[in-house]
Amino acid sequence: MNTLCLAMVSPGLSWVVPVCLGIVVLALLAKPLRLLLRFLLSAAAGGVGLWLCRSLGFAVGINPVTLAIMGILGFPGLLGLLVLSFFL
Repeated sequence: MNTLCLAMVSPGLSWVVPVCLGIVVLALLAKPLRLLLRFLLSAAAGGVGLWLCRSLGFAVGINPVTLAIMGILGFPGLLGLLVLSFFL
């Protein structure tokens, strides 16, 4: 009646499974987290760009919609918002 339990076989290696699962979860979330970080950094840089444009006299509002446009489109979004500000 020798029944072996995994914990009895290798009690020093009980950390391997959680570490492997953590690596798999991080690998699966790497691309979405990278996209989110890129969006947030682009939106922040766009906010600074819009603030600079406002201080130079361009009438572009800084609000969540313009920041979302900047986060998605980046620098071309800033140029597009500046062109739209001339026509609207």
